[in-house]
Order: sequence, then C-alpha cells, then structure tokens
Amino acid sequence: MNIFILIYPPILLYALKNYHRAFLIYAVLRLFLTNFVPLFAGPPTINMKPFMDFSMLMLVAINYFDKGKNTIVSAHDQFPLKKPFFIYSVSLLLSATLFPVIPIFKAISNTSQNILSTFIFVYLFWRELKNPQDIRFFIKGLVIVFSIAILYGFFERFNGFSNPLIDYELSLNLAERDNLTFRYSDTDRGGLGRVQSIFDNALMCSFSVGVVFAFFYYINLRYKKIWNSFALIKISFFLGLLFLLLFSNSRGGIVYLGVSLLFILKFKNILRLALFLPFLVVLFYDLIEPYIVMLSAIFDIASSKAGGSSLTLRILQFSGVTEIVKSSPWFGCGPLTLEHWQAQRPDLVLLGIESIWLHLLLGQGIVGIATHIYLLYSLIKLGINKSKRYIIGITIAFIIVSTATIGYKLDFFMVLLLIIYRLELWSNNQSFFV
Repeated sequence: MNIFILIYPPILLYALKNYHRAFLIYAVLRLFLTNFVPLFAGPPTINMKPFMDFSMLMLVAINYFDKGKNTIVSAHDQFPLKKPFFIYSVSLLLSATLFPVIPIFKAISNTSQNILSTFIFVYLFWRELKNPQDIRFFIKGLVIVFSIAILYGFFERFNGFSNPLIDYELSLNLAERDNLTFRYSDTDRGGLGRVQSIFDNALMCSFSVGVVFAFFYYINLRYKKIWNSFALIKISFFLGLLFLLLFSNSRGGIVYLGVSLLFILKFKNILRLALFLPFLVVLFYDLIEPYIVMLSAIFDIASSKAGGSSLTLRILQFSGVTEIVKSSPWFGCGPLTLEHWQAQRPDLVLLGIESIWLHLLLGQGIVGIATHIYLLYSLIKLGINKSKRYIIGITIAFIIVSTATIGYKLDFFMVLLLIIYRLELWSNNQSFFV
C-alpha cells in the first residue's frame, strides 16, 4: 500500500467540521504530492493522482450534502479565468473524442482527470481564498513543503545523490524499475551531479524552485504582513532555495528566475547587480565555472557541454511530431499520445519532446495551441495595480521555459499567480491585512 494515501482520510473527516480549512490543507498536500513527490506507482498499488482527484470530489460532496454547517460562500469577486478554463477544457474533450489513438473511454477518463487536476482544482482553490488569513495559512504550508525540499536536497547532494524516496516509489511497482528515466550521479553535468530532491526530476526541481523564489521575493517586497516571519528565517529560506536551484544543475529554473527578477527589481537595482556580478564571478570563478558553462549553452543549443537536447535532436522531435499529426492537424491525437506513438513508431524521435508546443500539437492540434495562447493571454491580463510588471514577467518567463524544456506545472504556476491577483484586489483595503 502507498503510505501517502493515509494522509487523506483525516482531511475528509475534518471537512465534516470545517470544509474551508480542510480544503486549504488539501491544497497544500495536493501540490506537494502531485507537483513534487514523484508518485508514479501503478497496479497493484493505488496511483496517487486519481486518488487525490477522488478525494477532492469527496471534499466537495461533503460540503454539498452538509450545507447546514459548511455552505460554500462565493468569493466577493468573480473568477477571472472562467472563460479560458472552459474553452481549454472543451478543446481537451474534443481532442479526446474526435481522433484519439487510444480507446475512447480511456481517452475521456484521462482527459477528465486532467481537467479535474488542472482547472477544477484551481477554481475550487480560488473560491476558498476568502481573506488574507487564508493566504497566510497556505503560504505557511508552502514554506514547510519547500523547507522539506531544501533539506532533502542537501541530503541527496551530500549523500552520493541517493534518493530513498525514488527507491520507495519503485518498491510499490517493481514493473517500473526498468522504466525509471531520471536517476543522477556525480558524473552528470560537468561532474557537479544533479539533485531532484522531492520532485519528479531535476528539471521540475529547478523550475519549481525558480517559481517559488520569485513568488516569495515579490511577497516579501509588497506584502510583508502576509509572510510575517523573522528576517533570519527568510534569508535562510532564500539561500536554501538558491542552493537547491544550483544543485538541480538545470537551466530552466535559472532562466525563469532571471527573467522574473528583471521585471520585479527596479532598474537601479538591476544596474547595481550587473556592475557587482563580474566581481563575484572573478572571485568565485573556480566554484561557479561549471554553472557558467551550463548557462552559456542557452545561447548555443547545438552545444553538448551542458547536457540536454542538441539542436539536431530538437529538429528531429519537431519532424516526428509534424509527421504524426498530418492525419489530424486541428485536434491532434488525444491524451497519452506520446506514449502510444513511442511504442508504435520507434523510428521517430519522440522521447522527451522538450517543448509545450510540441506536446500541444501532438495531443490537441492547432486548436489546442490556440487555446493555450488564449490562456496565457488571460494570465497576463491578471496583472493589475502594482503587480502588472510581476505578472507579465513571470508569464513571459513561463512561456520561455515551457517552450525550451519540460518540468513545468501549469496548475502550480496558476495557483501562485492567482494568489498575487487576489492580494492586489484587496490592496486598496489596508485594514483587510491586519
């Protein structure tokens, strides 16, 4: 049995007393388990992702049938992503029902889980952000989760890159042992190795840390009362995130954070940093030289020095995807398409197609790409008041990273973005933050 399943029954019981707080606890744990802990176990054990979707539906059902105590109170402002979420969901369902390459019932089931996990969860989370205390509660949970990630990352880095969590996951499903892709050692990436901590892989570790670093940095600048903690704790948290980002040895998170900070920092601070950075490079060159090589490969994707896909491999991935979708260019081939075609067409280079656009073209076609662009446009429009530069910046950073690599989590990104949007809506009422 998967021991993580034992987390949820107490939450469901607590929901009978306080649905609102139970859902916020569920949201923290869900993000922890679906975005971070790589729970890929299969039969005969229970896969955590559908189990968590089931738990979410049970929470909603408890609230619905116990209206006397736990009536959902509508938020005082409308959900801003209602239209793009609906259009995106329709696009997913059309791709699953028109030309799926897997049995249609399985395609619809997988798509429904995807809609539940990505869109319905984010919508329900929004409904429960009723006041700043709710955001404070969630942020405390996020700090705990990433503190665990930092400590576990240090353990992994200085314990020969061993990861007992991955070993436990494999023990739940022995059939997956030979299919495990992401395992790292001290020979990876210039001899620095790669840490994945509690995440699916090093790429997701890097991206998640970059997103959270930018998020907490902005919160600390604009809403100190929301993250009310000792300065030493904050400094330690940021340093821990920075080390974990370096330990992951991946360009994605560094690029995301760099682009985000360009929009968060004031111009004079960016200039000071640009002037101070060369001195740091000279002073600690021996220590950071491998990371310079890794980052320089951003501008030379044909280089193999920093690992990752070469330009030739990416061109082959694009060619393989376009050849497959010729038969269904508008709606793609439905869910689980990549796994299907990897088995059916081993002559095509599809493994690890490292761009969200290729995944969209393969699974949802041109219509899916259009709906995704509309969603991104809607996310940028969430920038209001003083958050405009931040929202635009992190969305541009997300587009860059998701275009160039894998490891992104759309639901996690949108949850943090909506928290900022909610805070900006409340910002005119300072008494609300007492």
